Amino acid sequence: MKPNITNTEVNIKSLIDLSRKEEIWLPEFQRPFVWDKNQVRLLIDSLYRGYTISSILIWKGGDELARRAVGARVKDIKIPEDRPEDVVYLLDGQQRTTALTLAFTKKPIFKGNNSKKKEKLNLYWDSHYTGDDAELKWVFDDERIENEENPQEPFMLKELSEEELFKKFNTRFVKIKHAFHFESKIVEDWFNKDNAEERAKMFQFQYEYSQKLKELENTVLSRKVYDIEQKGSLEQVLEVFERINTKNTKLSIFDIMVAKTYRKFDQGFFDLRSYYKIIKFNGRVDKDYFVNIEALDLDTVTLPVEDSDMLQLSMIILNKKFKGSEILKLNTEQLMQNTKLLHDKFTKVIQYMDQNFNVEVTELRRYNPILKFLAGAISHFDTIDVKQNEFLKSYFWNTLLKNRYPGAQSERIAKDYDLLVDDRTTLPQKLKRMINDNTRNLTYLENNSIDNLNLFDAHYSNRSQQIYRGMLLLLKSKNAKDFYNGFTPLKDVTNENKLEEHHIFPKKSELGKNISSKYEKHKYDDIINNIANIALITNETNNKRISSRLPSDYITDFENQYIEANKYDEFLEIMDSQFISKEMIEMLKKDQFEEFMIARTTLLYQQIEELCSIKN
Repeated sequence: MKPNITNTEVNIKSLIDLSRKEEIWLPEFQRPFVWDKNQVRLLIDSLYRGYTISSILIWKGGDELARRAVGARVKDIKIPEDRPEDVVYLLDGQQRTTALTLAFTKKPIFKGNNSKKKEKLNLYWDSHYTGDDAELKWVFDDERIENEENPQEPFMLKELSEEELFKKFNTRFVKIKHAFHFESKIVEDWFNKDNAEERAKMFQFQYEYSQKLKELENTVLSRKVYDIEQKGSLEQVLEVFERINTKNTKLSIFDIMVAKTYRKFDQGFFDLRSYYKIIKFNGRVDKDYFVNIEALDLDTVTLPVEDSDMLQLSMIILNKKFKGSEILKLNTEQLMQNTKLLHDKFTKVIQYMDQNFNVEVTELRRYNPILKFLAGAISHFDTIDVKQNEFLKSYFWNTLLKNRYPGAQSERIAKDYDLLVDDRTTLPQKLKRMINDNTRNLTYLENNSIDNLNLFDAHYSNRSQQIYRGMLLLLKSKNAKDFYNGFTPLKDVTNENKLEEHHIFPKKSELGKNISSKYEKHKYDDIINNIANIALITNETNNKRISSRLPSDYITDFENQYIEANKYDEFLEIMDSQFISKEMIEMLKKDQFEEFMIARTTLLYQQIEELCSIKN
């Protein structure tokens, strides 16, 4: 039977069912699923609160577009056969539909261009939580939760079976997949049904849990999906799709604040867009907004920090508040009175990120949660002394590499800030309490061998990973120098010194292909792209001096040139800056891939533990 989605009242549950049964299709020109976990969480929360999530745009046509199922791999394309049969195409709303399918079903979902790793997530509703923070109401099973019985030992839901969850928390945590499908009989094995008291507890649990599932069904799954059917030919549909993806502007909180703060003064008009160009201006600014409007060439401002993020940083610097709703309390007068202060504090935050962590301005947006805390901390400290600096650096590496903020987590950032400004504890004590929130444990890397291979879950093939980006900063932490010329490669340049992420064992070489083939069915099937096989070198060296040459060839060549120039110690310093020891150089000269990967992983892990340690 063909799906009947058009001209009907479809709810979220039926949309998910259509997706699960592969009765709606994504045209091949749709980008792959890219939402992160926090976006999925906020979508569920929006539905729960009754917020609009916009309509979906569908088109019912013939079998004339290459397409894939919702959540399918990019390469899993159904080739059109130009038949007149009805096919329902989802033109707009695929990220939302895929996110809902991922959250509520067990259907395999692939993210981005990754054709091997399926996305998995289990989201729970903390039905006892009464606050406004979505990131505490909706909890993923791999997130740390405060342990009320022992605050020093936070835990994760995935550490407990469903039966253990019940015994410990009764019906507090509700698995949202159960709202879509739940067999109540599975709980019967948790009780001794021959015992009347136990049987009564079972019935009570089933009733209370079903009531909560019913609440989720009523508030989320029963919400109407307002579908819009696009009529017309394929050519008309493609034009519509292009327009909604490139020219449609959605109202944001920044748009609201532009209207809210727009004012007329004797000297002219206050405009928030111009204001943030002043704040982002690279140079000295005046405290008077209108003087800056006249004196500065604001067309030269290109700093890639979103104005919506600038609003959040302004709220933190001026009011020490972290919830997004607090932005609406900012007003024109307050902003104008603090023009120079905001500019100077923001500049200081940027400089701090660059000087201490090698975060270039083009990459700032990737570290938004950390940026928020640092903006508050730098605004709190008049000047940063040595101990405060060590604290902030350890905070940074723990948060980034050990995943203290799985999402934006404004409430947790606010909690960190409150702890920071509490005079009753020392900086090491503050850091120790913060580290309890780490959700990534790397101790499995301590025992490493060819027979028991353990690597970082950070891969060039998935460069958007937080852990991969963090590991790149780790590589930069020793001022990584180019293998050949010793220059420090930079991302934000256009010449031959531009930074490139180089595969030390090139994946396109014969050896690289053999390695990929060897590990095809291994748990590290993407080992050739692992961060332990990545170095930061210049475009010139990567393309003109290495290309697909093996380490035994190019490392030996570079080493010999430094020896002939009587600069062998300089060569060793260059390799050390890339976390490659003298012993590892010998491994490279023999193309010993596994031995090198283990040794470099160990060295990187040791550096992480040093950077994340608590310094008294």
